[in-house]
Amino acid sequence: MIDVNNIVLIKNKSKIYQIIKSIFSKSSYFFVIVALLLLIISTRAYITKIGYELAVNNEISKEIKLENKILHSEISKLKSNSRLKKEALKNNMKFPKKEDIKILIYE
Repeated sequence: MIDVNNIVLIKNKSKIYQIIKSIFSKSSYFFVIVALLLLIISTRAYITKIGYELAVNNEISKEIKLENKILHSEISKLKSNSRLKKEALKNNMKFPKKEDIKILIYE
């Protein structure tokens, strides 16, 4: 005997396939392609925007690094022994004599 239930199921699948095929006709393919193109274009625009922001951030980083180098050189200049001696003499400070220096041993 032939199972009639399976034949009906195959017919139903082919009807569903025809309905889906009619929904996605050639005109709907056009809309899908246009949507994909818009997605690609918007992605490219976003990537370009991020690239510009990255370039700006790199410039800011270079400026900050340059300022950091300038500040480090200024710190070195302020810490120099010759400057400290000059400031001490300007404020009437004297260097201690050897007798005035006491060595403490810390254990």
